[in-house]
Amino acid sequence: MTTLNEKKTSVLDESTLTSLGGTSGLASPLVKRVITLYRQEATKLVHGIESACKSDDQEILLRAAHTLKSSSASIGAYALAQVAKQIEHFARQASITEAKALLSQLLSEFTRLMDELNFFEQKLTPINDLA
Repeated sequence: MTTLNEKKTSVLDESTLTSLGGTSGLASPLVKRVITLYRQEATKLVHGIESACKSDDQEILLRAAHTLKSSSASIGAYALAQVAKQIEHFARQASITEAKALLSQLLSEFTRLMDELNFFEQKLTPINDLA
């Protein structure tokens, strides 16, 4: 069993995605759709956070970090959600410099998650879908 602390440091908690699929679990088409939508939105949000850091835009930084935190947690991407939460906290405090200091960690976690989602999607794709 995974503890809460382990969930926060792992790239992706597979049990969260399994629960999204309901009685079908990972076999549910909904899981693959959620991953696809998450990937699109998270990419936009991470770029938004980068831009907001460059332009010192506290409002956009706060909104993008908050949304990334919530959506990441909803699919089980707890490590990325944790970094986004810290950035959101600093944006809320108008501490843009501290938020910028977390940008490389955010990008690293985001890259790790995208790699994990790619691997995960390959596991979900039935052999006959590849033909």
